[in-house]
Amino acid sequence: MAEVFVGLGSNQGDSRELLRRGLERLEAVVPGNLARVSSLYRTGPVGYTQQPDFLNAVALFRGEPLPEAWLQRLLDVEAELGRRRDGPRWGPRRLDLDLLAVDARTMETAALTLPHPRLRERRFVLVPWAEIAPDFRLPDGERIADLERACKDAGRVEAVEGPEWAGRPPENGRG
Repeated sequence: MAEVFVGLGSNQGDSRELLRRGLERLEAVVPGNLARVSSLYRTGPVGYTQQPDFLNAVALFRGEPLPEAWLQRLLDVEAELGRRRDGPRWGPRRLDLDLLAVDARTMETAALTLPHPRLRERRFVLVPWAEIAPDFRLPDGERIADLERACKDAGRVEAVEGPEWAGRPPENGRG
């Protein structure tokens, strides 16, 4: 079974509920099982800053190592829960699901790059990821916890609720 990491974000509507529903829908449709979910973090917007703060989290699934299937299911769940792709890049969104990594696999196609090409620059991804899998290593051997410490992104990343936001008993723990 592969370790599959998914980033979750929202800053429109009831973001906490949209993230919870998105995670619930993912559990029903992805080729794997939810193993861990991070705390929920309030973060400032990146790129397009004239928008509300985001809520972000990272989830670890264990499942089939089929990146294209994972990506399609993430896009389907986003659309099902009202995501539209007609606004500005990095603009407001009801639900954003990013495939961050599938094991230490590398991949580059027109639709998908693994690991996610901007993860090293984004504290709002690295902080929750380090919470649930600090020792996970990217293909170049770097640990997520080390990337979090080295990240130059000065954006605000503030824990607002533990992993119970997702509606399941936490299996979390650093490591």
